[in-house]
Amino acid sequence: MYGRRWVQWSDSLVESRLLRGVLDQAAAHARHRLRTPVTVVPGHTSFRDLTTERAPTVLGRLIDDGAALLDVAVAAHHASGRAAARQLRALAEFTRHRPAGSFDRAPGEPGAASAASRAARPEVLTAVSEWAVDEVATRLHLTGHAAQDLLALAVTLDEQLPATLTALEEGRIGRRHAEVLAELLPLLTDPAVRSQVEARLLARVGSKTPSQLRVAARRAVLSADANAALRRAAAAVRERGVRLYPGKDGTDTLSLAHASPVARACYDALERYAEACRTEGDSRTKQQRMADCLADLVLRPGEHGLPPVQAQLTITAAAATLLGGDEPGEVDGEPLPAEVIREIAYALGLLPRPTVATSSISPGGTDTGAVPPSADTQTEGVPRPRGADAGYAGTRRDGAVDAPGSDRAAADPEDTSSSVEERRAAVADLLLARRVTGTTLAARPQVAVTHPLTGALLALTDATAIRRGDPIGRPGRTLAYRADAAMDRFVRARDRRCRFPGCRARPRRCDLDHQVPYDRGGPTSPCNLCCLCEYHHRLKTLAPGWAMTPVAGGGVRWTLPGGHQVTTHPPAYGTDDDQPPDRSTAPAGSTPHTADPPPF
Repeated sequence: MYGRRWVQWSDSLVESRLLRGVLDQAAAHARHRLRTPVTVVPGHTSFRDLTTERAPTVLGRLIDDGAALLDVAVAAHHASGRAAARQLRALAEFTRHRPAGSFDRAPGEPGAASAASRAARPEVLTAVSEWAVDEVATRLHLTGHAAQDLLALAVTLDEQLPATLTALEEGRIGRRHAEVLAELLPLLTDPAVRSQVEARLLARVGSKTPSQLRVAARRAVLSADANAALRRAAAAVRERGVRLYPGKDGTDTLSLAHASPVARACYDALERYAEACRTEGDSRTKQQRMADCLADLVLRPGEHGLPPVQAQLTITAAAATLLGGDEPGEVDGEPLPAEVIREIAYALGLLPRPTVATSSISPGGTDTGAVPPSADTQTEGVPRPRGADAGYAGTRRDGAVDAPGSDRAAADPEDTSSSVEERRAAVADLLLARRVTGTTLAARPQVAVTHPLTGALLALTDATAIRRGDPIGRPGRTLAYRADAAMDRFVRARDRRCRFPGCRARPRRCDLDHQVPYDRGGPTSPCNLCCLCEYHHRLKTLAPGWAMTPVAGGGVRWTLPGGHQVTTHPPAYGTDDDQPPDRSTAPAGSTPHTADPPPF
C-alpha cells in the first residue's frame, strides 16, 4: 500500500500505523502507572509492573537490577555529601582553634613569613595560622596546596555561605555544586546581597550540573554587582604563575597562568614560530612543533643580550640502565623509562650513541649479514622503528633485544662481545671524567653504593676515589657546624627530597638541618642531618606544638600539636617508598625538638 510501511509481528502482518497507535496507548498507560513510586529489588523482575506487556526475562532483569544499583550509587552520593559537610564544619571549627595571632610570628619578627608568602594565601585564611594547613595535610594525606584549598572551602562555606553548607548536608546539592558557589559568590562583598543570591540559586538548582550552576551563578553575580568581574579578574591575575605537573610515560606538563591577553599573545606567537620552522618532510604535528619552539625559546642561551641561564637536572640511573638494562631511572626525582634515560645521556653528550649493527634476516630465514646503521637508510616521512635512533637498522628477529650487542645484552655481565665492551668503555669514560669544563656536567658523576635488598644508600663516591683506593662508606662526623662537601652530597643523595611527610621539594632546594640542635650537642654527621625545605624548616623551628625526633634506622618522627605521629624514612633507591634503610641507632641526645633557634 502506497505511503504505508509493513512490519512482521508474531507471524502476522500488522499495519505500522495501527501498531504505532497500540504502542502509544501502552506508553501512556505505563506513564500513568509510573506516577506511583515502584520499589525495585535486585534479582526480582519488576519490569512487567511498569509496562502493559511483559518484557523478556533477561532484559527485564538487567533493567531492574541496573536501576537498583544506580539507586545505591545515588544514596551513596547523598551520604558522601553529608559526610563532606560534616568534614567541612569540623575543619572550619578547627581553624578557629588555630588563630594566627597565637601561633604565628608577627610580620617583621625573625622567622616570620615573608610578605610574598602572606599575599599568596587565600584571603579567608589570613586570620588562620599558616601551620594549620600542614596539620590538615599530614592527617588527611594531602599535598599542601590541596589542604589549603580544603581549608579555604570550609571557612568560606561556614562563614559566608551557611545555606550552601546546609544544602550539602541535606543532600540537596553535591560537593561540586558547593565548590562552584564557594568560588563565585564571595565576589559579592555585601553579605545581604550575597545571601539573597545564594538563596535564589539554591532554590533553582534543581537538576543543574555543576557546569550549569556555574553559568547561572556568574550571571547572578554580575547582575547583582557589575564590579564583581573586575575584582575576579584582578584576583586571577595575582595568582599568575608557572607550574609543573608530573605526567606519564616520560612527559610532564608545564602550565602558564597569566592575564588572558598575554596568554593568548604567547599562544599566537608560538603558533607563528611553529609555522615558520615547518620544513618539507617535517612529520611533526603543529602541537609538537609549538612545544619544541617553546622549549627552544626558553632554553637557548645568549638570546636578546641576556646572560645565558644554566638549567640543572639531577639524573639518577643504575649502571645497568646506562648499559641497556630495563630498570627505570629518575630525573629530579620523577621516574622515567630506561630508554628515555639513555636518550637523555646521548642528547647531553654524556654517552656516545651506540653504532653497533644487528643481523637482518630475510623473509626466507637467510641471514643477509649486518646492516650498517645510517640515517640515510631511513625512508623519508616514515617514523623510525624503535631502536633505529639508538643505532640499529634492518629487520630484527624475534627476541632481538637479547641478541649480541643489543641493549639488554649490554647489561648482562657475562656478555663479552666487542660491541658490548665498547658500550661499557663509554660508561667507564663517563664515570672517570676528571673535569666538567666544556661538558654538560655540573659535577663529576657520583657512584651510589646501595643495599641490595632495601635499596638504602650505603656510600657515595666517584670512580676517581675508587681508583685511588679511598675507603667507601658514609662520611664521618665533623666538629664544624656546617657539613663538608662530601657529607652534603651524601645527605642530599640519601634523602632525595624534603623529609616532611608528603613534601617532594628537591634536595638541592633544601637546607641541611640538625635534627638534634648543634648547640645541644647534636653532631654534624649524616645520622643527625636531614633535608628540609625552607618552609618546613621554619615549621620545625617555629611552629608551636610541633616536634621532630630522629629514630633508629634513619627515620624522622614528626609529632603534631594534637599528639599524632608520622615517621618518614629516606626513599629506597629503585622505589619511591619510604623504607627504614638500616638498623643503626639514633644519634646520641635524641630528644624531641621543639625550639631550635637560628642558625638552625
